[in-house]
Amino acid sequence: MGATATTRYSFTAQFLRGAAIFARRAWVLDGDAGISTSEELRSEHVACVVGSLTQATAAIEAEISEITIHGPGHHLGSNGTDVAAREFLRPLAETIDGEPSLRRYDLVLHLLRKPAFDRGANPYQDAALLVRLRNELIHYKSKWGDEMDEQRLFAQLERLQFEKPVFAHPSSNFFPHKCLSPSLASWSVLTGVEFINAFYHRLGVLSPLMAHSEYLRTPPARLSA
Repeated sequence: MGATATTRYSFTAQFLRGAAIFARRAWVLDGDAGISTSEELRSEHVACVVGSLTQATAAIEAEISEITIHGPGHHLGSNGTDVAAREFLRPLAETIDGEPSLRRYDLVLHLLRKPAFDRGANPYQDAALLVRLRNELIHYKSKWGDEMDEQRLFAQLERLQFEKPVFAHPSSNFFPHKCLSPSLASWSVLTGVEFINAFYHRLGVLSPLMAHSEYLRTPPARLSA
């Protein structure tokens, strides 16, 4: 029997590259002159924006699991892995995994005695908003417009003041019609990248996203006029 090689695949960068692909496609669709009259194009547009923000959030969740199981520097190979930190975190991985997404990052930094995130500032605030939006979409419950508008989450998103999709009617509810824009998709990618990079900066380890930066570019978010 021939020898077989055991390999391990990390999805963090792939999730963000996928999010960027969806974001770029949303911008293309937003510039299509026929989107205002084509239900198919509008449906694809919404799918791309939702795909972008769900994959960006998935990257945040995937990477902290990589750290708790394989240790800081896991992407750098055996010579770059902090073995002591890995062995310290590994017995706690299941416990940490049971915590909310960003709380896992807080716990790892605390346990490894690294500088903490400022929870009241970015990139933490934007990452928390991204996670909440993803949860709202994944566990979506349809409500009447005035009920939607009263939710604090949507008020926070509206304060980002992103340009609305070109086909959004002025009288439409903010969520989901005016909210799910190409600018929101670009913001989702940037938020995921900046949060993960900031985490690695606190660890004192080169971010695994550095090798993928060329593929994570999207058009910048545009503000409403």
